[in-house]
Amino acid sequence: MVRYQSPTIGTTHMSEYANNAALVTGANSGLGFEAAAQLAELGYGSVMLACRTQDKADAAASALRERTGADVFDTLVVDVGVVESSRKAVAELVAGARSFDVVLLNAGMVPSRLDRTEDGIEVCFAASLVGHHIIATELLEAGLLDQASVVLVGSEAANNDLPKLMGMSVYDFVLGQPSEFGATDAEAMKNFATAADGPDYNGQRQYATTKVVSAWWSAAMARRHEGSTRFFTVSPGANMGTAADRNATGPFKAMIAVMGKVGRYIGMDQPVPVGAKRYLDVAHGTGGPYRSGGTYTSKPKKMTGPLVERTPDHLTDTARQDTSLAVLDELVR
Repeated sequence: MVRYQSPTIGTTHMSEYANNAALVTGANSGLGFEAAAQLAELGYGSVMLACRTQDKADAAASALRERTGADVFDTLVVDVGVVESSRKAVAELVAGARSFDVVLLNAGMVPSRLDRTEDGIEVCFAASLVGHHIIATELLEAGLLDQASVVLVGSEAANNDLPKLMGMSVYDFVLGQPSEFGATDAEAMKNFATAADGPDYNGQRQYATTKVVSAWWSAAMARRHEGSTRFFTVSPGANMGTAADRNATGPFKAMIAVMGKVGRYIGMDQPVPVGAKRYLDVAHGTGGPYRSGGTYTSKPKKMTGPLVERTPDHLTDTARQDTSLAVLDELVR
């Protein structure tokens, strides 16, 4: 495998990251856009912007070149919620032997209503995990993530300790014996992922539970690829300036609007650049060490501030972690 090689970065110096390459999903706005900018500003020789359309990718690349003064941005069209699109995109990367040192799996959403992708998978779950699983798995199989850091976007919601008014409690299969979506962990996870045979749909609960499954997946991948590739789940914290809540409605949308105005004064919001830097700090080991397979969020019952590893029983359940990986394998088969 040949790493990206860049003779110069900027006009004055060679960065320690000059030969490093990164891939960022959801790179056209919010945290993904900011993380891509910070990678270029660190001196990365190549930053791949993975976006849903070519127009969005091109606009992001142009804006990032203007902001950073660095001409290091490539584009990749992919809808990470759709199996076929994700397979096509990763096939393009494999064909070009594009290896990466950092992969930031950032795309995701907070849903407002039940909707499924063309593959029959609930959209929040699909955007968070389906394409990301395909991209990571197939790049690994092609030997293009050797000693890389893979960072999956997480959330404080996965800790199941946010204020009740946010309505982000997790479903029962996360915490104990499943019943709401099925009688076994595998059945419950699959039905949850497809929004089948479960309770009435609730977007906030769907989001929180998806973030738990995301943390399980990342931990299981870390064990599967121990010694070769590092996996981390990292929450950017509360960043009301992103577009993740674009589908929010009703009281939840109103609460987000209020937090956007007063959140920083009460520790419930922080600037988008701070959230994006969390991803890169973990990827590079800044302020660490960080354990591969670990979930990193704010301190208990917080949404901003320093990162800490969170280890509640439901996040560290290795059986459920392994089940999540098996379910993802089945869903994208």
